[in-house]
Amino acid sequence: MKRCIVFVCLAILGYYTATGFAGKIEDILKEADNWIISDTSRMMAYIDSCNQATKEKLESSPYWEKTYKDLSFLLGIDHVSYPQIDNTGRIYFMMRITGEISHLFYIDKPMGWPKQLSPNNWAEEGYSIWGYDVYPSGEFVLVLVMYHGSERHDVYMFNRDGSFKPLLVNPDVRYANIVFKNKDEFFLTIDDRQNQFFCKYTIPTDKLDTLYQDKEWAGIYDYENGLLLCGRFFSFSENQLFILDENTLKTKNLTKRGNFENALFTGDGRVVFITDALSMPDEFNKVVYIKLKKPKKMHLVYDPKMESAGFEYVKSVRSAIITLNKDGYSELEAFDLNGNILNVPKLPVGYLSGEGPFDENGFVNDYGEFVYGFSSPNIQPSIYYFRLGVNEIIPLASVSTFGFDFSNIKVKVIRYPSKDGTMIPALLYVPTNVKKDGNNPAIVDYHGGPPEQWHPYFQRNLAFALSKGIIILRPNVRGSTGYGPAWEKADNLEGRYAALGDAEAALDYLINEGYSNPDKIGIWGASYGGYTVNYLSVTAPEKFACAISQVGVADHDYCQIHGDKGGLKIWELEFGKIGSDLTHDLSPIFKSENLKKPIFITSGFNDPRVFAGDPRRFGYLLGKLGKDVLYFEDTTSGHGPTTKQKVIDEYTSYYVYFMDHILK
Repeated sequence: MKRCIVFVCLAILGYYTATGFAGKIEDILKEADNWIISDTSRMMAYIDSCNQATKEKLESSPYWEKTYKDLSFLLGIDHVSYPQIDNTGRIYFMMRITGEISHLFYIDKPMGWPKQLSPNNWAEEGYSIWGYDVYPSGEFVLVLVMYHGSERHDVYMFNRDGSFKPLLVNPDVRYANIVFKNKDEFFLTIDDRQNQFFCKYTIPTDKLDTLYQDKEWAGIYDYENGLLLCGRFFSFSENQLFILDENTLKTKNLTKRGNFENALFTGDGRVVFITDALSMPDEFNKVVYIKLKKPKKMHLVYDPKMESAGFEYVKSVRSAIITLNKDGYSELEAFDLNGNILNVPKLPVGYLSGEGPFDENGFVNDYGEFVYGFSSPNIQPSIYYFRLGVNEIIPLASVSTFGFDFSNIKVKVIRYPSKDGTMIPALLYVPTNVKKDGNNPAIVDYHGGPPEQWHPYFQRNLAFALSKGIIILRPNVRGSTGYGPAWEKADNLEGRYAALGDAEAALDYLINEGYSNPDKIGIWGASYGGYTVNYLSVTAPEKFACAISQVGVADHDYCQIHGDKGGLKIWELEFGKIGSDLTHDLSPIFKSENLKKPIFITSGFNDPRVFAGDPRRFGYLLGKLGKDVLYFEDTTSGHGPTTKQKVIDEYTSYYVYFMDHILK
């Protein structure tokens, strides 16, 4: 009789696995789509109930109080970053000093007393700075300001005396990509998440002129003598350079489709940029120039023979300072347009950051004065200065660690085999005195992008993880930057399966090397890393104990149809056409019946990159399927937290969740 019951149960389970679950998923999603993004009352009630349940669950953990206290201290350590320098020598930077957000500061001499430009009450009102551009003469600074992480930037003007005013404010559009023409005019792009325009703004008359709309998503690199140097983007790794004549508004293509980065005018009729056009498939990008009158021929300037993160160009001496990337660590070189190597100071071991959130270069003024941000696992964020041709690094500003000792944080670059034998680079953080007995708690942390890379920079939350004996593994799977154009393109379309196989193989590495076992491993990721976590949760649940997916995609088609349509074509070249079998198969939501381990899903209500309705819908579906899921949606954040308190709250929630599941 017992055998008969077991047989019947297995038969029913097999039936639902083959047909029932798929139908049930479709029915649940159909029901959810009647309200989950359109019925405001029901939607907010759902968010509130999920948030309350998640908060109660996590705060009842025996780990909560101590973890919150420890992370409040560590994440309260301030930071300084994103420096720029004008032609008077005034140095600007972003810094947080015991406040809730980073503000814009300046100093007039190295290690001088910092003077704050942006107002303190911005944090209380929900405003934060996305980026800024210093006019070369130092007369003013243009600042991109966003509300509650929306990334719909407004433009504010801060004068040299500290006074400021809004220039362009519109909650329905995003102002970005500022390029100066002169002190009275600048160019920029404006988009409403569907359409994008090149515009010119005249400061004295408050006049905004629309100049041009390209068929593709496009950006402005530089301006010189009536010409805008621009790029149109087909995917993350494929674009095209072109010129827009300011007066005639006619365009001229400078290159074919390919990989072109960091394009700048040289001041003598040439354009210099980074490209793979003169590289073999297994080589890195090289620096080349073309002549505007004869753009078809590319001239090699400099071959770094490693990944180039970008360069800053000094027109007065026709020379460039380039940031190089070796397994995530930064090196500096300088060269002139004849290919001669110039003297620059040697960096300590660590990671160089530049003038904005996605920039790995420093910033140079017209006199060759170079400023940059720098950190390492053991060195807190600081900013430095040197002048081209002078072999001396001068510290500009730093912050205190409040006496916390970060010297014990050890990281090494390892390579592990993927399913097809490809060796995958990764950063491995191992606590002291770890034994390879297969019993250590571990977290595999997947980066966003896809074209991003884990660097060995200063990260305070890792100090907390290591203090709890938790191993951290951060893979740079196929599709990551840092390892050449072929590696970055290797995850496009069907190549996505290989990249996701790389992500799964990271779990095998920890197990096979004796570091951990599936009951002690957590997986974690944000943005594209959150998508990776979602995918592994439904395809390899036997290899880990729990998962955290931050702002991660679950249904590619749904996210792209309802989210930001500006980059739709770019995503289709990465993941496949909307509505295709490929995007459906790569969407974890349709494999939800396979999820067997606890998962914590988060989203940001104002997220412009991963439409919040997508993770919200995934969390709702999993709940209806009876899965072990927590869902939390921050209604005053976007793609990430914008205040220190939110950062502390988030990391406390994540680490408590992990410790509840892997510290057994």
